[in-house]
Amino acid sequence: MRPSTPFFPGVSRILFGRAPSRHSSPLSQSRSKVDALCLRQLGVLLGDWLPGLIASFKPKEGDNSRERIYTLSVTFWAFLSQVLDPGGSCLRAVCRLKSLMCSHRQELPEEDTAAYCRARARLPIKLLVRASRELARRLCAGSSGSKDPRRIVVMDGTGITLPDTPANREAYAYGPSQKPGCGFPLMKLVGLFDLSTGAWLATVKRGRRIHDSTMAWRLLKHLRAGDILVADRGFCSYAFIAVLKQRGIDVVMRMHHSRQCDLRKGRRLGKSDSVQRWSKPQRIGKSAATVHFKDLPPQLEVRVTRFDVSIKAHRTRQIWRVSTLLDAGQWSSSAIASLYLRRWQVELFFADIKTTMGMDMLRTRSPHMVARELLMHMIAYNVVRLMMARAQPLRELGSSGVLSFKGSRDRLDQWQWCLWSASSARQSRMRLTEMLQSIADDPFLERPHRREPRCKKRRPKNYQLMSKPRHEMSETPHRAQRQSRKKDAA
Repeated sequence: MRPSTPFFPGVSRILFGRAPSRHSSPLSQSRSKVDALCLRQLGVLLGDWLPGLIASFKPKEGDNSRERIYTLSVTFWAFLSQVLDPGGSCLRAVCRLKSLMCSHRQELPEEDTAAYCRARARLPIKLLVRASRELARRLCAGSSGSKDPRRIVVMDGTGITLPDTPANREAYAYGPSQKPGCGFPLMKLVGLFDLSTGAWLATVKRGRRIHDSTMAWRLLKHLRAGDILVADRGFCSYAFIAVLKQRGIDVVMRMHHSRQCDLRKGRRLGKSDSVQRWSKPQRIGKSAATVHFKDLPPQLEVRVTRFDVSIKAHRTRQIWRVSTLLDAGQWSSSAIASLYLRRWQVELFFADIKTTMGMDMLRTRSPHMVARELLMHMIAYNVVRLMMARAQPLRELGSSGVLSFKGSRDRLDQWQWCLWSASSARQSRMRLTEMLQSIADDPFLERPHRREPRCKKRRPKNYQLMSKPRHEMSETPHRAQRQSRKKDAA
């Protein structure tokens, strides 16, 4: 029987250097068809640029050069579906791939996760980096029709935990109060997000305890002239603001707690609003070690404003801001205040990443796989944001509320099999449109300034804390048993 042709004409020629002939082995034709199938599905979901990017990383020799089931496209597809899956185990990813191949009558792989784990370790870091950056760029380019032509970005830091393995302990340190063998290695992250779309633009990571302001210098290359950076007071330093101003980037930050606030200085613009000149400090801190001290300007003109917060959910009642938006006619004090209040969105972005996406604790057990898992989480997060951006035009006119990240992610997870099992690209696009319409039809109403105390209603189990490594730990009796023993002894 004559073998069926791939879904993408020429995909086998691009990936393997030749088109499958009728004399090629059935195993080679089956692998070519599975590879083309995953490329088609990734192209429908993310765009036509991704299959070409993956095909450009196909080497002629070395890793990923052999004809095998877990090619670059198959591994990328399985890894992405694993991150989008709430379970997220390797066995579920292998079973998902096996069911996909069974539905298309292809050769089935074994349900052993060893081959899949080795294939994940062969994924090029450069491929994941380029895919993440291109996806974020296209997501931001889709919102170019917004009212404000300037891009507003927000920056903040967070931390995630890793499995407690010897390899991770060498690269990443414990928390400040953790004993060896009793905690988890901690990874420090500083992320850069687009405020209008929520796209995760870039991130830097460190394994040692270091302040976020020191890591922020590595994100300067991802900013461009004309951007407006909104950040907390931890990033408010003379050197950082001066370098951003030299690159044509404006800032809106909260005043650092170590700097005195005095509105009587400078040129008055209005009530609680003045333009002041900061002098160059005698020395710069360790966070600005990458900047030459002599290249900093002798003075820096900034705008200092103060506004009182009467919102019930806010802890602070008075906020001092520092900004380089000096034009009071274009940027009023209230406009800058509302822009800074939007900084809280970055906390929600990290909540979506760590809680909804399950990235609060990664699963991989070595530093080189931790880097790949982090990049794949960035891609998966931007995929959900891309689906939300595509579903936004499908909403009814005059509808209230906003699209939910959690609802969009759940729908993408439930529709995965429907998308992957499509028999043609046309059917995949039709099912994708139905999924986007389902996302658009279920917005949630915003409740601004609501107060939700950070507390837990359900009590945890009464287990003792680990104070020694597991092989040295001995479980103490329950306190009720200890009390009964004391009574018996008395």
